Amino acid sequence: GLKFVMPQAFAAVDCANIEEGRNVVSFDLTAESADLPILGGSTYKAMTFSGQVPGPTLRVTQGDVVQMTLTIPDSEPTPHGNDMHASQMSAGNFGKVMPGESKTYCYVAEVPGTFKYHCSGVDVAAMDQHVLSGMYGITIVDPINGYKSLLLEKTKVDGDKTVKARQTVSADALEFQLQYNQLYLTEDGGYDQSAMFQHHATLNVVNGISFGYVPNAAHNKLIKGDENK
Repeated sequence: GLKFVMPQAFAAVDCANIEEGRNVVSFDLTAESADLPILGGSTYKAMTFSGQVPGPTLRVTQGDVVQMTLTIPDSEPTPHGNDMHASQMSAGNFGKVMPGESKTYCYVAEVPGTFKYHCSGVDVAAMDQHVLSGMYGITIVDPINGYKSLLLEKTKVDGDKTVKARQTVSADALEFQLQYNQLYLTEDGGYDQSAMFQHHATLNVVNGISFGYVPNAAHNKLIKGDENK
């Protein structure tokens, strides 16, 4: 007798009627093309959020309302979108934004965790080009009650005795970012879709820094003498 029903976009919020008392965090992004450096002196044709790869990190607390605005300059050749996984709803709720326009949507950050956001494929051709050219970033949703302290147990030897001591470590820690992507580029630094379909990456990108890619076969032949090992 059970009936399963797919939940609607429960986190979606009407920006004009935000519940009183909710903390609202504005997150303004600009989708813009840029020539970004590759180690060694060349550049590649990137698509970015706010001129950087990865895009700006959004950090909020569970229960906050995120008010995200995406603006596309007139000079951009294509529309863009934004699929924010922390919203817990389909990117179809936001859709595409045309060059010369801005669009805003709001959602409650219901679920704590770390989530990706990226240019969406809703009414946007070649989403793979947009994302793999740099249009991605991270949202961190901190739990409303904070993080639990970490309980550590240490053992030390004191003479002929083994002493165990427990220590509680604060959950507060330095935040660091580690984001990885691959690029599939033509000789002039443009996006090569055929190389992507064949998994022929030309560069690795870590925290926005691009460096040379060594295929496994070439690495194995150089180090092990056999490209199949």
